[in-house]
Amino acid sequence: MASFAATSRDRGIQLPPAQGNGVLLYGERDLVPRGDARRRGGMPGLVNDLLNAGTIEERERLVRGMLHAIGFEWLAYGTTVQMRGMSAPRSFFTSYAHPAWTQRYFRERYHEIDPRHQDAPCSSLPLVWDLQDVDASAQTRVAMGKARRFLDDFRDSGIRSGVFFSLASPVHPNERTVISLMSSSPSRRWIVESVLGQALTLGLSMHEFLSRHMQPDQPHADNGTPLSALQRDILDCLIRGQSDKEIASRLQLSLHKVDYHLRQLRRRFSVRNRVQLVNAAVQASAVN
Repeated sequence: MASFAATSRDRGIQLPPAQGNGVLLYGERDLVPRGDARRRGGMPGLVNDLLNAGTIEERERLVRGMLHAIGFEWLAYGTTVQMRGMSAPRSFFTSYAHPAWTQRYFRERYHEIDPRHQDAPCSSLPLVWDLQDVDASAQTRVAMGKARRFLDDFRDSGIRSGVFFSLASPVHPNERTVISLMSSSPSRRWIVESVLGQALTLGLSMHEFLSRHMQPDQPHADNGTPLSALQRDILDCLIRGQSDKEIASRLQLSLHKVDYHLRQLRRRFSVRNRVQLVNAAVQASAVN
């Protein structure tokens, strides 16, 4: 299998915004302020530094400098939503992620079998891992052929250890934010308490910056008319991960009516599937 390990040159590649497999991929150059994103009191210093960065390049230097100072090389940040009992990725911030691994990860749908997504929420503590841990966990949970392909590709990426944690959404009970700091160091033994503390500070500061002060520049609904009460109810059910049958039962509609309204909403938001529709609705603040 050909290796796709990142070099120092390709670590800075900016993946283009895309809707690959229903996942919104966006980077620094796609961010726009969310309301008043000026400096505010009472925030962590790094968040203020990010908000006050004069240019995108300055912000990128700041984040990469912090990552490398701690000992990590990549940072992944994304949101997932529980749909029909499964965790589906909704959006992913690409600027500091491993470019080749990110593309492979979503193309092969490795999020469906990555054991870190199951291991991290089981504890209130962040998950400190290396490849041996992921290998052992994957082989006990995933069909051998699929687990082996995932692990082989993971090794080829050059990623060897890291910190992985997830945060529950205060608004939508079925939504989580996933933050992962990764390194090429072969063992997790170097991630001592002081390193873990700095990793959490950086990850939480990025979360504060991206979730409260910035947002991807997304197309909004294709007309200026407000959503109807029924459309808002359907989108709310969708965000909660409910199936068409569950939506129909809750709103006392026929399945045909639910399907009709979902098609109308997909057309309105110019999206192709349920995950994209949830993402567009949340980004457009259509559902509160």
